[in-house]
Amino acid sequence: MRGDYEMLQQGVVLSDRYEIVEKIGSGGMSIVYKAKCNKLERYVAVKVLRDEFCSDEDFVKKFKVEAQSAASLSHHNIVNIYDVGNDRKIYYIIMEYLEGITLKEYIKNKAPLSDVETIKIAASIASALEHAHHNHIIHRDIKPQNIMITKDGIAKVADFGIARVATDKTIVAPTNASGSVHYISPEQARGGFTDEKSDLYSLGITMYEMATGKLPYQAESPVSVALLHIHEDLPKPSEKNSNISPCLESIIIKATMKKSQFRYDSAKELISDLKKANLSPEEDFVNLRVLDDDAPTLFMSDNDMKKIWNDDDNQQEFEEKDKSILERIVIFSGIISAIILVSIVTFFVYNAIKDRLNFNQEIIIPNVEGMLLSEAKVILDERGLDVNVTEIRYDDDFKMNYIIDQTPDKDETVKDDKIVSLIVSKGKEMFEVPQVVNLQFNNAEKLIANAHLTHKMQVEYHDTIPRGVVIRTYPEEGKSLEKGSTVTIIVSNGKEEKKIGVPDLKELTVQQAVNKLSELNLVLGSRTYINHDTVPKGKIISQTVNVGEQVKEGYIIDVTVSEGKKIVLVETININDILDVAQNEGLVKVALVNEGKESTVFDKLLKHEDFPLSINVTGKGKATVKIYLNNVFQYEKSFVFNKEAN
Repeated sequence: MRGDYEMLQQGVVLSDRYEIVEKIGSGGMSIVYKAKCNKLERYVAVKVLRDEFCSDEDFVKKFKVEAQSAASLSHHNIVNIYDVGNDRKIYYIIMEYLEGITLKEYIKNKAPLSDVETIKIAASIASALEHAHHNHIIHRDIKPQNIMITKDGIAKVADFGIARVATDKTIVAPTNASGSVHYISPEQARGGFTDEKSDLYSLGITMYEMATGKLPYQAESPVSVALLHIHEDLPKPSEKNSNISPCLESIIIKATMKKSQFRYDSAKELISDLKKANLSPEEDFVNLRVLDDDAPTLFMSDNDMKKIWNDDDNQQEFEEKDKSILERIVIFSGIISAIILVSIVTFFVYNAIKDRLNFNQEIIIPNVEGMLLSEAKVILDERGLDVNVTEIRYDDDFKMNYIIDQTPDKDETVKDDKIVSLIVSKGKEMFEVPQVVNLQFNNAEKLIANAHLTHKMQVEYHDTIPRGVVIRTYPEEGKSLEKGSTVTIIVSNGKEEKKIGVPDLKELTVQQAVNKLSELNLVLGSRTYINHDTVPKGKIISQTVNVGEQVKEGYIIDVTVSEGKKIVLVETININDILDVAQNEGLVKVALVNEGKESTVFDKLLKHEDFPLSINVTGKGKATVKIYLNNVFQYEKSFVFNKEAN
């Protein structure tokens, strides 16, 4: 077994799943550790009930109540509860792990906070309370130590350790007033009826501390502080921070009225005034109801009075006049206590007699499966049956706070055992969207699947994120979704390739074409030069891509360039008779050699009378003609083309 001196050591694994990493905090009833969930590969916070309380059924029950209360809530300003369990008599709650500091530390570092920041944080806390109150849960210990400020600046309410389900019987014994004394409401200090407005009072004191950096009530003993909450008017926040706006000051005063009926009726109403204060800080719109001088003395319990009279310091503080008033209060309290005592005795006597009268009465168990828990309690209570919620668990078929199963079953008849055990749904189990931004898609889809979620992919272009890497998800990371919900993963398709319309390059010079294409991030490719009768020399005749066609950046376009009109030069070659006297005819061939090429320009059978022979040849520059007779070389003649053909 563990003792005060012994904490869970690093590496200890609870329920084969939660591996302890380090201690991160402690309280009167529990120690909080950072741990790693080896199933979902994420860090969680583990609240472990202290060893000395594990054998105390009341403390264990109180510890379980915290889990049941908080687990039924799902809100972005409330610390999530993931699991609750017991391993080797170690009772624990698994919670959302948050990186940040408490609001108390935040106030110490920055107080007084600006109106804007005070309103922002207060509105977040009020939003969390609105959700809790809507689900009939009263926190009963709102204070900066129980508010976390994450590294992203989000306020989250934690520690539902003394939370209770709100009913018309939510009363705490005077000897055991709950809540932290510096933030406690007057009705909590007296050990009386507590409701949603008690939480709003504590929030008002928290707002006071944020806005001023000070607590409104300070004294040497907790009892003295509690008495100040009951009797003393709240010091004006503007006396400690002259920069606070009038409307924010009025909001704090209204939230901390001694009588709960003069406070805000709900967290929603408080949020509405906070929003107005943010938009119109100088406007006087808060409806304050001030106590008059003739208001009756506020009730205080016998236990508080005993503590006061046993405290030497407090006895010295009260003068004779005050003692006289307190004596009257004691007398009044005694009368009320007597009335209450008689009522309690009457109640128990009546129930004892009723139990004897109904000892053999048979009760048919009604069917409450599928009902809302609050409705089922009413039906069972009308039959004289007690309710015991034995398990609260996730269920895909039943909504939150609806009954999954009951024992005994419907239509069974009971006599002695009048307890109906119920299993209540927490609704569908919720899973957080994991952080997958900047990961490769294949890794991201694995993490999504490990979180019991499904996915679909969408792609979009991105100038800086490489192809195949996750840009964002919808919903974003950290959002809680039902098991099997779909997460859309937006994946980068790389930088978008822009399409460009090809310009008209005809009639442009090569350099003009280069410049025009360069402006559009296109490239001029190869140039083919040919003669053209109409396009001037040096101008582009045609291009390989049609005008207006869409191409990618950097695309290469080839062109054909004009060399101008083709100029033909001619030269006349005169050949005398080369036949022998005895020959009647012969095969005469003339070859032209020009620009490195040799071509036959004349090849014909001739007679003596066909001479002299004149042949026109075309070309340019230097040239040579070669004369052949019957394929036998006779002679050659060189010349220069210099006469343009007609």
